[in-house]
Amino acid sequence: MKYKILISDKFDAEGVSRLKNTEFFDVIYKGGHTKEELIKDLPEADCLIVRSATKVTGDVFLYAKNLKLIVRAGVGVDNIDITEASRRGIIVMNAPGGSSITTAEHTIAMMLALARNIPQANESMKQGKWEKSKFLGIEITNKTLGVIGLGRIGREVVKRAKGLKMRVIGYDPYIPFESLSHLEIEIMDLEALLKESDFITVHTPLTENTKNLINKQNLHILKKGVRLINCARGGIFEEEALVEGLKNRQIAGVALDVFTEEPIPKNFPLLQFENCIMTPHLGASTAEAEFAVAMETVEEVIEFFTKGVAKNAINYPSIDPDSMEYLKPYFIGGEKGGKILAYLMDEPIKTVEINYNGELAKKKMDPIKMAILKGLLSAFVGDENINYVNAPILSKERGIRIVENFNETITDYINSIDIIFESENSKKQKLKLTSVLNRPFIVKFNDFDLEFEPTGILLIIKNKDVPGVIGSIGTYLGNQKINIASLELSRNIKGDIAYSVIKIDEVLTKEQLEEFRSLPNIISVKQVRID
Repeated sequence: MKYKILISDKFDAEGVSRLKNTEFFDVIYKGGHTKEELIKDLPEADCLIVRSATKVTGDVFLYAKNLKLIVRAGVGVDNIDITEASRRGIIVMNAPGGSSITTAEHTIAMMLALARNIPQANESMKQGKWEKSKFLGIEITNKTLGVIGLGRIGREVVKRAKGLKMRVIGYDPYIPFESLSHLEIEIMDLEALLKESDFITVHTPLTENTKNLINKQNLHILKKGVRLINCARGGIFEEEALVEGLKNRQIAGVALDVFTEEPIPKNFPLLQFENCIMTPHLGASTAEAEFAVAMETVEEVIEFFTKGVAKNAINYPSIDPDSMEYLKPYFIGGEKGGKILAYLMDEPIKTVEINYNGELAKKKMDPIKMAILKGLLSAFVGDENINYVNAPILSKERGIRIVENFNETITDYINSIDIIFESENSKKQKLKLTSVLNRPFIVKFNDFDLEFEPTGILLIIKNKDVPGVIGSIGTYLGNQKINIASLELSRNIKGDIAYSVIKIDEVLTKEQLEEFRSLPNIISVKQVRID
């Protein structure tokens, strides 16, 4: 089987060639697609590769009938509707590594241009002027640079700024302090950074939290004469606030590589300011970066379709193959356990509680959670409509609350997972999952010690603990010509309630199940087909 790869924006020639020369892919590439061309080619595509020009939003998704993967060849994914992609079960990745150095270098270039008025002086010279006194600049040595966002690009900027003998301070609420200690800079809150910085550069995605990060309301907090640089995403600085700050000289200069509307309109208000330097989204525009981003993108596509590895996924937890191999029995067992419990619940599920015990509690467990939710929803919606990407979105839309607890204490098992489903009326079904010989096993069911492998066609039976029950079950199944593959049973108190799990070779019909339930001393019977 060959997968169809659609590249809708301009892409490095060697990257295109490498994909075309891979036996797994058919590649559609025209050097850039219009929206009409995109809609025409998209229905057959398994993978869509975009840069910043293609907008994967709105009605575009109506034509993504086979789409499994969208890769943004670069960092920012604000041209992709992540929520809608997730709802449709489409994984979204980016390629953040290839352009980090190039964008950091462009940031430093913009800062130096601001400090020494280089573009303005160049334009003046080309007009035949010699205005030496007009373009008095400032040194950057010992000036304070505030870096907002300390991911890959922000860290590269920090390294270069320290080499230029600047005092560097930083702000990033999403990265733990201990993960930033190697940068050897002062980490502070946003307000303090705005007050102390002579230069401010931003390196964050555009989100609800970062949109208009500097705005008319906090403009007065900025140090008088500050210079601002944005090579990240348009909209992080409120453009109206920049106009106001340049007019009242709160801001001494602005350098922008990105804008809320690209290309900028002819009446763009910042065009009137000589001390506003602008470039047309050149942050990643070097031959080296375009090649590196293309190679990173190609590697991601190949790994996804040949190994199932979702590297740099935005809406799916990225996990290395070795870790995934370790988690595999819990990943598989979590999905099957979720399906079993969902079939046993007779009421709408309100809460899913997941307890990770032992060594598992130290690991990133998002894939296990996704697998459990997929198993839950597939019991009601069908496997063909649910995958690991859209399961969390659809669970949230159904009002299902997810509770996760992490317990590193090792008790009966080195690793185990407790899965508990609860209805609005506090009815619960629960099980404990562990790994035996790298295969998933359920070892406890509703507080009964009941060990079975969640595979095949299972009958989960609740019955009175009296003599003859197992015999009558075996006789009934024999009369129906149904073979028993395995049988596990458990009780806690003699003569009270017992559970049994029977694996059978063929599915019982609705009529056969009804007759089964009418057998003496049977309280309930549920049939679950796992594979």
